[in-house]
Amino acid sequence: MALRKEQAVLVNKRIKYGGNTLAFVAIIFGILVLINFLSTRRFIRADLTEDKRYTISTATKNVLNTLDDIVTITVYFSTNPAEVAQIRRDVRDVLDEYNAFSKRLQIDFVNPADFDDGQKQELRFKGIPEVQINVVKKDKAEIANVYMGISIGYSGKEEILPVVRSTANLEYELTSTILKVTTKVAKTVGFLTGHGEFDINNQNHQQFRQLLDKSAQGQYNLTSVSLQDGKVSVDDSVATLVIAGVKQPLTERDKYELDQFIMRGGRAIFLVDPIQLQPGTLQGAPLSTGLNDLLEHYGAKLGNNLLLDARFHDTARFQQGFMTVIQPYPYFIKIVKPNFSTEHSITNQLEALTLPWTSSLEMVTKDGITATPLAKTSEAGRSIQGYYNLMPNAPIPPNAESQVYTVAIALEGKFKSFYAGKEVPPVPTPAGADPTEGSEAPTAVPDTETRVTKTESEQTQIVVVGTAQFLTQLRPDGVNFFLNTVDWLTLGDALIGIRSHTITDRPLREVSEIEKNFIKYLCIVGVPLIVIIFGLLRYFLKRRAKRFVETYGSV
Repeated sequence: MALRKEQAVLVNKRIKYGGNTLAFVAIIFGILVLINFLSTRRFIRADLTEDKRYTISTATKNVLNTLDDIVTITVYFSTNPAEVAQIRRDVRDVLDEYNAFSKRLQIDFVNPADFDDGQKQELRFKGIPEVQINVVKKDKAEIANVYMGISIGYSGKEEILPVVRSTANLEYELTSTILKVTTKVAKTVGFLTGHGEFDINNQNHQQFRQLLDKSAQGQYNLTSVSLQDGKVSVDDSVATLVIAGVKQPLTERDKYELDQFIMRGGRAIFLVDPIQLQPGTLQGAPLSTGLNDLLEHYGAKLGNNLLLDARFHDTARFQQGFMTVIQPYPYFIKIVKPNFSTEHSITNQLEALTLPWTSSLEMVTKDGITATPLAKTSEAGRSIQGYYNLMPNAPIPPNAESQVYTVAIALEGKFKSFYAGKEVPPVPTPAGADPTEGSEAPTAVPDTETRVTKTESEQTQIVVVGTAQFLTQLRPDGVNFFLNTVDWLTLGDALIGIRSHTITDRPLREVSEIEKNFIKYLCIVGVPLIVIIFGLLRYFLKRRAKRFVETYGSV
């Protein structure tokens, strides 16, 4: 009887614990189902990279939130070979994140391998080609024909990304293309010409023009702006005006037209070279542009000098006889991350920027104007003036004091006109004409007497940099800085944060000579010494243990 009772109790315990186990399993299963259900509507990701490189930027989220209709994204990607399939999966991961932040995206993946000849021909007309890639199969190199294109459509408009070989720059390309197809009216960015400036239509600058066109992505048009010696104004369609590398002094009438452009709410970028090099040499002389008084009135005073940085500088190529050598060059100032503005969207994600042959800038306090120093030299920056010998081995003037210099400034606010209370400057008399013919005064254009000077601007922005040479160098950091500036002035912050994800210059932290020598001798002497000490300790411990065994083992 007692045995039966014990068996019954044991069975009851098994049933009880078995029921608890089943209940526990059911609860865990229910929790997993609930998590899976919620994850389809909400998701959490942890991106541990410093600049959140694998998370779509706030700028992209803002663009997606402003969509007022369905944007169709069709991905024409082959599923084989494996190399292309991996890129296809990466593209899907990116688009899945896009889809998570907007309900106005329709994303479809299509495998063109299923298309007939007519559909493939239509795809080619659309702008998505069949491309050839090299693949390795069974230790044998082969050529495969694949599709790797994306189509973005909106309200009858369609733009194509013909070949997507990686996702490194995909977010920028996708978001800028979405902006392009959804933008109703494109703005215009103008480049001032007529004074020896950097001209985007010049054959020598076609590579830079291509970079600008690619960056614009339909968000803005590019054009040259000529004031024709003050005979015409800056067209009202121009939203941002670039004044880069002026070589001949601007007339008062030219400056007046620039001033009135800013007073109308136009944005402006002034890239002002401090020197002009003699052809074929590295001998420079001060360059007069006529912009000093105008820019100082707005809040940025040019230093009329040339800077070098004894600590942070880049390398340059020099011809020595029949050889080309690369060596450090202190006049190619390198701005590193601690010396960028961390608050301004133009520079807060830049890692480095090289500015060749630049001057200093000083912020002048103006009512209603906010001035932000975008970039500075290190504390080893030095200023020189006069006639410049810029050879790499030329001695530095001994009276040059070391300090931090500002080299780029952003100005925001409502600017006062430089010509408020002044007469409208007349158009200069052409060379060779008689300025006194029929009049004692220079000939004026018809609007001089009737022109009304606008004395205060709307809310607008101006950026001033102490050099324009980085445009001709085509260094990636300089291009990104310029494109960020154009985007900020023309489009706001819409694309800057996205482009900065692609910036990969991560310079090593500068260390002092003491630190260098410590690390050097630690590697040469310290590591072997540690090994020797470890070996001696091990030897003496083993010897001690052996004696201990011999002593107590004989007892």
